[in-house]
Parts: sequence; structure tokens; C-alpha cells
Amino acid sequence: MKNFSHGGHIRELATRAGLEPEKILDFSANINPLGPPEWLRAILSSALSQVIHYPDPDAARLKNRAADRYRTDPDTVLVGNGSTELIYLIPRAAGKSRALIPVPSYADYATASQFAGLDVETLALREEDDFELHVRDLEDRVRANDLVFLGHPNNPTGLPLDTVSLRSAAERHPDCLFVVDEAFVDLAEGVKSFAEDRPSNVVVLISLTKTYAIPGLRLGCALADSEVARKVEDIQPPWSVNGLAQAVGCAALEDRGYVDLSRRAVTRERERLYGDLTSLPGIHVYPGVANFLLVRMDREDLDSKTSTGSMSVFSGWLSKPARKTPACSTVSDERSEL
Repeated sequence: MKNFSHGGHIRELATRAGLEPEKILDFSANINPLGPPEWLRAILSSALSQVIHYPDPDAARLKNRAADRYRTDPDTVLVGNGSTELIYLIPRAAGKSRALIPVPSYADYATASQFAGLDVETLALREEDDFELHVRDLEDRVRANDLVFLGHPNNPTGLPLDTVSLRSAAERHPDCLFVVDEAFVDLAEGVKSFAEDRPSNVVVLISLTKTYAIPGLRLGCALADSEVARKVEDIQPPWSVNGLAQAVGCAALEDRGYVDLSRRAVTRERERLYGDLTSLPGIHVYPGVANFLLVRMDREDLDSKTSTGSMSVFSGWLSKPARKTPACSTVSDERSEL
């Protein structure tokens, strides 16, 4: 079995803890803490009769909804089996030889680039700056024809990019492709998306999985120059997005009210969690705007691996340790009582 380092592996934890999977309270994946919208069951039920047919291989209706939502042309929209599929396809299709990745960041950026045969260059973000990316530092390291992966907000730091500075940098480096992962932007208050006024050499990744709490359905999309989109689709497996996911995606892209409600709830809960964590001895909490927080353990008797392992085995919690620091997800009201 291949090494699987992503969060949300309920079955593996249940086996280790000797519990049934439904007994697990999952804090290891940064999903919308409110859970799926109320309309989800009805949409799935109404779409079930269509499972006897192959899904639309072009996902045309879903692309049109995304184009309407983000005010772009349908031929600039990509859809995938989660945004992770697109993360793995883009380095193969981009025609670049090197990937530049500020770190810490989502590990699959580097993995996907390596699988595509690219050299991977990392740019270490400075802890004294709370791991904020300064675009001038990025420009000092970028080379012609690079593929650049960026999180907005970044995972695990939770910090957004300087959109004005990065747009200018992208325009100064037209031969580079900038992939901006906005998996958490819908849940971050006051963060402006690159989907608006997107430069042609910027790809914006959007995770409906995270925003609408549907990781079991797997659904993501991207906005890209039409030529980049075509190259990705040329190597994408057919029927990548199943019919149920396409139906849910069409409904989700029309539900702005749920996004607004979720963003307000996440902001409130993150601020409460930040206050609670900063009151604990031996824990340093870094600022962030996403639905999770990055913390550093400053205790001799406890580190992230030990603490999350203890919670997992004895409490049926699944939380995610980082190599250096753990990320703590925000929780909804009923979970916060724990």
C-alpha cells in the first residue's frame, strides 16, 4: 500500500483505535465545519436515477454554472475529481521544467511536480515573518519558464497573498505559470479571489470539496487560459467527475448564501479558537484567516505527533500533526463543547 499522508483517513484511524468509523470525530482535514448544505440530500436523491447513464464527459452544465459564477468563458473552466486531480494534471500539461514552491505549503504541490518530472525548488518562508510570503522574495528566485505553486490562503499557514503585488509579478513574468490554490478562500473573511481580473498566466484552483463539505464526492474546478485548459483536458481521464458530483456542483455554485453563512461562522469560531489556544502555556499561535490555525508547541513534554496520537487512540479524534507544527481546525458549536 502506498504511503498516504493526507488527512481524513477515517478507516485507518478507526482500525488503530479499535472503533467504528462513525465514532470518529475528524479534525485532520480542513473542511467547512458547518457540514454540507441542507439541500445536498435532495439533490443527490433526484440525481440517483441518472446513475444508469455515463456522466457528461465534458461536464458542460457544470462548466457553464462555474463560468456564470466567476464571470468567465466556459472554455477557461476546468473541472476535476477534486482540485487535487487538477494539481496533478497541471504540471504534466504546463510544459515547464521546474516548479518553485514557497514552504511550508500543501505537500502535494511538490509531489505532483515530481511525478511530472519537474525539478522542485523551494522558497523557505521565514518564521519571524509569521511565514508570510513577500512577493519580492519570490521574484528573486523565480526563473524563466517556471511553474509556481501558491496557496491563497496558504495551507498550513492560513495567510493570504498580496493580490496586487502578485498580479504585477505575474505580468512581469509572462513565460511562467502561476497556480494559485484558493481551496480555502470562500471561508476566509476579507480575502479577494484571483478569479477576478485574472492574468492569463495565472491558474486559480477552487475546491468545492472544502467549501461545501463534500470530500466523499470529490469536486474541484480551475480557471485558466483556454489554451492551458485544453492541454490539461487532453491528458485528463474521461468521466473524471461523476454524475452525482456534477449535479451537486451545479447547485453549489448557485448557493452564495451558504458561502456567506459559512464564512461568518468560520471567522467567529477561528477567533474564539485563537483566544483559547493563546491562553494555554507552551503554545504559540500564528495569525491566519482560514478555517484552521498553525501553532507551535514550545513544551519539552509534548509535541504535535505525541498529542495528536494520544487524542486519536484514546478519544476517537482524528487530528493532523505537521512535521514541525500542527494545524488546528475550527469547529462548529456542537463540536466546540468537546
